[in-house]
Formats: sequence, structure tokens, C-alpha cells
Amino acid sequence: MKHYVHSYWTKYKQLYKKGLKGIAAFLAIGAIIVFVLATIASRGMGVIFNEVMARQTMMRGTVTVESLTATPWGTLSFTDLVWKDPEGRELLTVPDGKIRVNMWDVITRNFKASAINGIELNDATIVVDLDDNNRLDFVPASPDVNKPLNEVEPRSKPPKKTTQERQEELGKKVRNFNWDGQHLNLTITLRNNQLEIFQKNRHYVMRNVNSKIHLDSNRAIRIDMETGKFGGTAIGDGLTLKGRVDLKDVLKHRMPQLDLQFDVKGVDPSSLGFGDNIHDAMTLLTKVTGDFNRPLAKGRVTMPVLRIPALTFENVVGDVTYQDGILNFENVNANVYGGKLEAKGIYNLDTRAYTITGIAKDLDSSEALKTPEFVVPVSANLNFRSEGQPRDMEVWGNFWSGEGHYMLIPIKNITGNFHNKGRHLSFSDVKVNTNITTISTDALRIDNGQLTMGPLNITSHGGSNFIIYDEESFDELDENMDRIKEGMKQASENSKRASESAKGLKDVKIPDDVKGSIKALKRQMDSVKDSVESVKIN
Repeated sequence: MKHYVHSYWTKYKQLYKKGLKGIAAFLAIGAIIVFVLATIASRGMGVIFNEVMARQTMMRGTVTVESLTATPWGTLSFTDLVWKDPEGRELLTVPDGKIRVNMWDVITRNFKASAINGIELNDATIVVDLDDNNRLDFVPASPDVNKPLNEVEPRSKPPKKTTQERQEELGKKVRNFNWDGQHLNLTITLRNNQLEIFQKNRHYVMRNVNSKIHLDSNRAIRIDMETGKFGGTAIGDGLTLKGRVDLKDVLKHRMPQLDLQFDVKGVDPSSLGFGDNIHDAMTLLTKVTGDFNRPLAKGRVTMPVLRIPALTFENVVGDVTYQDGILNFENVNANVYGGKLEAKGIYNLDTRAYTITGIAKDLDSSEALKTPEFVVPVSANLNFRSEGQPRDMEVWGNFWSGEGHYMLIPIKNITGNFHNKGRHLSFSDVKVNTNITTISTDALRIDNGQLTMGPLNITSHGGSNFIIYDEESFDELDENMDRIKEGMKQASENSKRASESAKGLKDVKIPDDVKGSIKALKRQMDSVKDSVESVKIN
């Protein structure tokens, strides 16, 4: 029995070893056959590539390459790929790149879109057009792709046609790229590409586009993209786009659903129409959701500094939402001249029109005016408006203050209105209330840095008042006030020295130089009196 079992086990091991060897030989032969077929296929890849391009239906026109090499494992490397429409216009140019395919599909000549596993484009120029539903198409590049970014047209030039003609043209438009529901499952890699985008009447050119996009047309698109500087409808330092687009049931006419993080960095406010010379960088950090054809973005807007005429804001932070071309700003807060700003506003990306309202509280007048002698806390209601042209920005509102002082003169409060457009700043209904007088004017302007004043009303609390009309009297009065200020300063210093020298003495004798300063001060006061004798008394 023992001999019988041993003999059986020996035969079993021999058969088992033969079986393993047979399987290994079969696999090896199969691998060799596949390798040989793949090698043969790769050597004839140029012919296969041309056949595939002739039979494909997604890309209208012709696709050619300068050179093409392939590996047995399904990687095709090409140079100078050019896609042209039937009219001969270039739709895509790629200096070099790679296409990864399923070699079994190539060997079996099963040429379908699903045979492509990956596409890599290096240093390419890609121009896409998005229709009203954000469907993608490829179009010829505009001359702007070769211009500096600050010279790129902010809007695509509309055709000189009637609305009816335009609608008929859209209905007959032949698309250069047609998906037609074919299953796509591939990874698209972009390295140092240039991207031009047309979307409605918006226009962008982006440099240094790098991305990895995984597309499964039955499930979702996963995007990880970052760009360098861009120009056109907006000018900025770059943007990032990361997240997922849900494509489930798209063939059942359900819109793709967005779940993306979209950040735009270093946007130039002047490029959006916010003033003619405002270039402080703005950053938008948003979460994008909703339907692909009507995205909703919510997030934050930040600016380290924002300088507009007569005002400098710091640490600007607020909430922002975007939909249908409208940016809505809420809860915007900033520091301004030691005080605080609270603001909100609406901006139209297409027309560039905007309205912004806000209130600034407790601004330090000495910091704002760079005049340490004038110290009052100022608050103001602010309004900004533009119809879309940078130079038509209009700023207006009213202001009021608390108690403070100008030099040695106590101030109870200041009120008034202001209006600024271009380089013309005007004040109206300005009133300066002190303990003994009220000074008011309806005409105070600063045009291109030059101060112009109208009649100045000075009313004492006792009831009398007078009006200064001509500007020469302002100049003379200003000179006398400067002399008075110097005289008071000198008198104070002389008095201080006299006080120190008189310590310990019972009888203090006023020094001659102090007497001289007081006499000079009296003469200056008399001069002021003479200068206002010509003033009209009511």
C-alpha cells in the first residue's frame, strides 16, 4: 500500500510540473505573439494613425503630424500636430506630445474613442469657445494670443448682424468638435500650454496652463488645473481649478453638476473697470456648485490694500457670490486711516457697471490729510458708481466729525457733502462749528491738485457774521495765520526759558525778547484785523 501511494504521488507531481510548464509556455508564447503583433503594429503606426484620423467623427477637418514614433506598449509620441477645419483654418497646434492607446484595440483594429487612454500636450495653443450652455467647441485663435496680456481685447468682437440673423446663424452653426455620446475614458495632461477662451462676450488669454484632467464620460470629470498670468475681460496673476464635474445621466439630458474650488489670484481692479488707475491686487477664493450651464460661486474676496483718490483701504475682506455674470459683494470690511469701513456692492462682469455703498467710521483726519495740526474723528457715507468705463467712476457722499482741534482752536464738529469724479473733488454745505463761531462754505474744489474756494461765511454765536469773497484775502489771511503761528511758537519758547530762569526768584522780570515777541504777535493780530476790514458785513 505504501509503495502504491508513493508511486501515485510521484506521477501526480510529474503531471503537475508538466502542467505548470505548459501553462508557462503558453503564456510566454502568448506574450511573444502579442509583443510581435504590437511591434508590427507600432511600426505601421503612421498608417494606422492616418486611418484612425480618417475614420473618426468627433473632430471635424484633418489632423496631421510631422513625425510619429510608437512603443509596443501603446505610447505614441508625435511632433507638430496640427488640426485644421475643412476651410484650412488651424484649430489646434501642438509642438509635441503623446497619445496612449490600448494596443489590443490597435492590433484588432477596433478603432473607437475608448481605445485612447491618455493624451499629453506640451507647449500647445488651445482655443475653445463655450456656448450659452457652456458646451465646448474648438475655434481658430485670435490675433490676441500673440499680444501682451494687458493688450488683449476684454470682449470678443460681436458680429455686425441683426439679432435675427445671429440666431439663424447659431442654429446653422457647424461644430468642429462633436462628442455624440461616445464613451471616453482617458487622462488629459497639459504642460505649459496657452489657452484662449471665448464665452458669450467674454474673452480670456491664459499663459502657462498646466493641468491633469481625468475624463470618464459615463461618470465624472476630475480636474486639477493651474495657470500663470491671464488677460482679457480681466487681468490677473493666475487661477486654480480643482474638483469634480458629475456627468451621470448626461445622455438623459441632465446637466452636469459642479463641485469645484475656483481661486483667482492677483486680479487688477482697473481691468474690471474699477477706476482708471487702480492696480492693487484682488484675490477671489470661491466654491463652485450648481448646473454646468449656470454655475453658482460663493466665497471670499481679499485685498491687502486698495488705493482710490483721497482714500486708502487696508486688509479688505468680504463675502462674494457669482452667477449669470453678476458679482455680489456683501459684508466687506476694511481699515481706513485708523477707522473702519463696512461696504457692499454689485458688479456686472459683462457691462462692467457697478454700484458700491459703504460707511466709514472714526477716520483720523490727521492721518488722512497728513496734517498733524488738524485732529478730528471723521465718519462718512460713501457711494461708488460706474456705467462701465474706467474714467466715469463717480464717488459721492456726506461726512461728519466728532470733537477735535485745529492747532489751538477747539472744534465741536464738522459736517458736509463731497463729490469726486476723475481728478475733480468738490465739497458743499461744509460747516465747521467751534465754541464761538460757525464757518461754512458751499464752494470748495480741488481740481488736478489745485485748491479753489468760494465765499466763506463766518458767523459768531453772538449773532454777527461776515463773508470773505475774494481769494486774495484768503492768501493774505493764510500768510498772517502762519506768522501768528510762528509768533506764538516763539513766544511759548521764550516764556518757557523765562520761567526756567526765574526759578527761585520772588520777583520775575519779563525778558526783553519775550516782550518783543508779544509786541510782534500784537502787530500780526492788527494785520489780520486790517485784512478783514474790507470784508462785507451782513
